[in-house]
Amino acid sequence: MSVPLRVAVRIRPTQAHDGKAGPPAVVPLDGTSLEVVPEGPKGRLEFNNVFGPQASQHEVFVSCCLPLVEAVLEGKNGCIFAFGQTGAGKTHSMIGPEGGQRRGTQDGILPRAAAELFRRIARIEAEAQQAIGTAGFSAYEVRVSFIEVYREYAFDLLGAGAIANRDPSSACPLREQPDPLRVYADGANEERVTSAAQLLALVDKGAKNRATAATGVHEHSSRSHALLVLSVEHRWRDVGDPDSRRVKSQSARLTLVDLAGAETMERSHGGNFDAAGVGTNMGLLVLGRVIHALAAGERVPYRDSTLTRLLQTSLGGNAVTQMLTCVSPSAADADQTWRALQYASSARDVRCAPEVARVREELEHDPMHGDWEDEDTVLNRQAVWIETRGFGDVFARCVGDPSDPLILWVHGSGPKNSSMQWNNIIMDMVRGAQSNGLGLPKRFYHVAIDCPGYGRSPSDRQTVRSYPGAFLTAVVEALGRRSAAAICGSSQGACATFNAALECPKLALALAVCHPVGHAPERYSAIKQPTLLIFDTEDAGHPVSVGRQMRRHLPNNRYFEFTRSRDGDWEVAHMGPELLQLLGANWAQIRGKRHAGRSDPKLPELTRVAGGYRAWSERHGGEWPALGAEEGTQLPVAEDLNQAGVGAGGEQDVWQAVLDPSTNVIQYRHVQSGRVTKVRPPGAQVLVERLGHGPAAVGGQRRATAPVPALFEESESEEDEEDRCAREQREVQAAQEQKEREHQQTDCDVCGGALLDPLRLVACRCAMCACCAESTVQYVRQCPACGQAVTMAKDGPKSDSAELRRRIAEREADPTDPLYEALKAQRAKLAGLTKRRNAACRVVLEFGNTASGSGGKTSYTTFVKTPVVERGPKGAQNAVAKVDFNINPGYKKPTATVTDFSLKTGAKFEYTMARSYPCFITVHFKKEWGLPQVDIQYVVQDDPKTSRRIVVDMPVAALGSKRPGQVSVEPRNGWIQCVAGQQPVVQYIGACTLKPAEH
Repeated sequence: MSVPLRVAVRIRPTQAHDGKAGPPAVVPLDGTSLEVVPEGPKGRLEFNNVFGPQASQHEVFVSCCLPLVEAVLEGKNGCIFAFGQTGAGKTHSMIGPEGGQRRGTQDGILPRAAAELFRRIARIEAEAQQAIGTAGFSAYEVRVSFIEVYREYAFDLLGAGAIANRDPSSACPLREQPDPLRVYADGANEERVTSAAQLLALVDKGAKNRATAATGVHEHSSRSHALLVLSVEHRWRDVGDPDSRRVKSQSARLTLVDLAGAETMERSHGGNFDAAGVGTNMGLLVLGRVIHALAAGERVPYRDSTLTRLLQTSLGGNAVTQMLTCVSPSAADADQTWRALQYASSARDVRCAPEVARVREELEHDPMHGDWEDEDTVLNRQAVWIETRGFGDVFARCVGDPSDPLILWVHGSGPKNSSMQWNNIIMDMVRGAQSNGLGLPKRFYHVAIDCPGYGRSPSDRQTVRSYPGAFLTAVVEALGRRSAAAICGSSQGACATFNAALECPKLALALAVCHPVGHAPERYSAIKQPTLLIFDTEDAGHPVSVGRQMRRHLPNNRYFEFTRSRDGDWEVAHMGPELLQLLGANWAQIRGKRHAGRSDPKLPELTRVAGGYRAWSERHGGEWPALGAEEGTQLPVAEDLNQAGVGAGGEQDVWQAVLDPSTNVIQYRHVQSGRVTKVRPPGAQVLVERLGHGPAAVGGQRRATAPVPALFEESESEEDEEDRCAREQREVQAAQEQKEREHQQTDCDVCGGALLDPLRLVACRCAMCACCAESTVQYVRQCPACGQAVTMAKDGPKSDSAELRRRIAEREADPTDPLYEALKAQRAKLAGLTKRRNAACRVVLEFGNTASGSGGKTSYTTFVKTPVVERGPKGAQNAVAKVDFNINPGYKKPTATVTDFSLKTGAKFEYTMARSYPCFITVHFKKEWGLPQVDIQYVVQDDPKTSRRIVVDMPVAALGSKRPGQVSVEPRNGWIQCVAGQQPVVQYIGACTLKPAEH
């Protein structure tokens, strides 16, 4: 199904360099039409969106790029390209001021798209992990490349200095990949990124390498086109697949294109020749021809330009594509504006064919409806949703720039307590920091949270009490940090702050609490961070006697007591300044630890706007006012802002997160209405349904499950030195503890009996008694307990059970040991098994297949051989007379018969097909062996090599007697017990069943 290429127009505001103020040359008429005034009636044009000079960056992003982010996460390619003359606002729209490095309301499309992409990926991965119960079943990886098209050559902007002189020899050749079609710059670097900050740093690096020059229009005009490509790969495993090596993958690309200015030579270079300008305009000219040809259904000249070749799959190809045309309102630019708009108008007739048609299920809620941005851009007071991993959405009031050191504020447990409590104290601290002479930063990023179940945050109020360390860690990491410069708490929030410091010592670099609650203060001697303590001597609910104990036990504290009847709201007036003093006295140590509370570029920031200044300053529902608010003051109550969460009557807004097992991606179903969406509803209570279980609230604890291999390789640079050392210490300790648990094991992992003469398999770490080893890994090559392949040594299965054997032997020698009798019984059983083996003829049949693909077909070679033969007839070595292979089991006549069975290689049968198929194997033994005919109901497997073993057992005394008929077996490890004149008995080992054939 084809869809039209979407085209939007953005008219920038009038600027000082536009010259004399006059009527604008282009004016928006409504949200989809505009008029170019000098052109008269013909100047009225229609587009998908028209953004006037007052349009916000958020509006442009939501309309133009948010659908592309969603498309990419659904596995479809997306592309947006900005077009227009130099100075029309392309860079401002695409990136924003300061290259997008300074977070704020002016962020362009790229920073917003990156933040949205990483936020959604983190949410999808976290909720898939909750639904499945363990990690390793769904993961995403994002890689970025940055290509410049300059004078019809493609250069790698992320390369190591190769483009310094724009030598054509250093250009990347274009390559074409069929099925699906993709044209790419061969050899261009692809860097792995895990956060918007990392991505923007790479964009800044590439932008510095990009060709620019002063023109008559702009001092730093781009003389080249640039393509930023984000490749998003989703890998997942089927939950029910026992083979953790089998991984599914889906990749999609989001391409953001910044086209160079489209002005004429007369305007840009005073009519003088400029080679770079010619190359730039050449690409734009061919792009115009391509758009015209696509609209008219003619032959498309993609190959006439490097730019159009790279955009081939985005223009009329398999991508969801958006064009953003930026124009100037200045009368001096009227001609250029008219040409750009005609160019854009013709593009509306182009149709694209995304691989999967998509229908938006609901409109994006605008959190700024009825709200406004803070007029003080330095304070930047606003509200956000913090999307934590494992604890759902957390509402927060924020002050400052997210790039500054974080101070996290946690309220108490009063029924109407919320983040509102801290507003006055935070503002007081902001004013103090701006003028501090303590060697501190002039600004901090203050985030005051509504704990789960309070204020506007949904979920369970017990969360912050039950999981303080895990919850506050999730909040800090969702804010893109590894630590906070300080965590501040009041009442129960103070208790959570202390407990988090004990559970996660590196989470906060300083602590500050007022009216704290605490249990067993002697524990606090382990808290090494500098700590501010404030107590009211008249507050019976938070007794000062406990505070004095805390003062005694905390090794590095700054302690204050006040009396409210005499001193008033002392903590409101002094908590901010005293916290600054505490930080100032310790900043030399704090600044060198874990980014000092600043963002870690490797961590994505998982926040989304929840409101502006109004959401920050006004009370929501029944919230208590801020500490220090004058009695009788009636603060406005925001009844018409977004109502969401348990704290705001959230029993009505409950959703269920349901895992789609085919892709391990979450969808959300509204519990009351049944409505389904792929976008997580902001601020709603979300229940995660565990696969195969009922729903469980977000944040609950899960039972431990066996880890599976990571879906993507982790880079060693993902952690700092401090974390690496701590991780290595934990790994060493965990390995030692695991080894000791192994040495203490007494029960066999296979039969559950006493672990006599134990064998510890090195690959899977399963331990089995000598009796089980005698009847399993003595002959087969998969662990009977877990099915994993057994690592072999020259003398048998590889084992490292020396210490375990020593301990078991000591217990077997001690008649008073509780395990003595069980070991004695196992010893007698082992003696019987050994005696039986010495009196039996045993032939091990190993069967299976190899598979190798070529084109759309696979060559399967089915085999059977006899790797072990024990005590056969005298002088006889080869037990097999012939082997039949039958790929049509419904017919008695075999497809092939091998009569020259080799002792070394056995018998083989090769056949090529597009998919797996049944290949039944019949083994005929020589008459003198007296063994039954064995029919193996085998199905070829797609893995490179698959094998199983059947042990055929016959007493030596019965060899050569009447053949005991025939026996059919499944393709599993097992035994065939034969007795002369009786029907053989089949016993299988473990659960290593192979998959059936596909039909």
